[in-house]
Amino acid sequence: MKLESIHNGWLALVVVASLLTGPAILADDGQKGETLNNAAIIELQGLNLGDNVIIDKIKSSKCDFDVTVAGLKQLKEAKVSDEVIRAMLAAGTPPAQPAASAGAAAAPEAGTAAPASPPAGDVNDPATMHDSGVWLCEENGGTKKMTPLVGEPFRLWMGAGPFGGAQRAVLTGLASKTTTAASRPVFYMYFGEAAKNDWGIMATTTPDQLPLAKLDLKPKTEERLLVVGSVAPFAGYNSGIPKKSLETFDSEKVAPGIYKVTVSKDLPDGEYAFCLYRSEVQVGVAGRMFTFGVHSK
Repeated sequence: MKLESIHNGWLALVVVASLLTGPAILADDGQKGETLNNAAIIELQGLNLGDNVIIDKIKSSKCDFDVTVAGLKQLKEAKVSDEVIRAMLAAGTPPAQPAASAGAAAAPEAGTAAPASPPAGDVNDPATMHDSGVWLCEENGGTKKMTPLVGEPFRLWMGAGPFGGAQRAVLTGLASKTTTAASRPVFYMYFGEAAKNDWGIMATTTPDQLPLAKLDLKPKTEERLLVVGSVAPFAGYNSGIPKKSLETFDSEKVAPGIYKVTVSKDLPDGEYAFCLYRSEVQVGVAGRMFTFGVHSK
């Protein structure tokens, strides 16, 4: 009986030793050593080895675990403990790459694709192409900040009486979302390629087609208004913004599709808009206004 017990104990030690040192149940990666996979962990678990033994084996081996949802489900069905699964997850986490030395970019390994280039340009650099639209450029201490103006849609309202009337563009709210303290603000207009132009106004290609106008305020209904047409007896309908409402500006082409726009004279505090409506561009184009407020006080 003693001899049989010794023989059984020796056999158990041989089995454990073969699991810890031999490749019998482990995937061979064709190089020195072995690579643990999910099947190996399940087999080790089936031999009733303690978690500590299996975890030590994970830490001392190359690993190629399937830790997808399907892989984890298979492990739990095989009654692999949470402690072992956590060790598997930790083994599957790639080590952090050392930071590249300053001024030197790491060269890609042979046969691998070069890393993707960072997005071109800086959003606060007005000379780079931005999303199509009108952007406010503010400078403080040599640092520029670019803010896009909201292109607000408007409704048209015609007020008529016995002696004629006026057609007005009506914007909801008394204030624009973008404001500036500068009485002579600077803007940049970006006209993207037709396929990328998100204005939906492919006919617009220069700042001259977006006149700048001061908006009237109607506190009672909380609206901003701008006359865009008039009708008079015997004169018919006249389309356009009255000269008294227009503000002048200078424009300079910085690059293809990029224009710098500078207001010609100081603007009084109030609400303003670069206006895009069909009489300025083409019939059938949806109108909108790129609005901003001047609040210098």
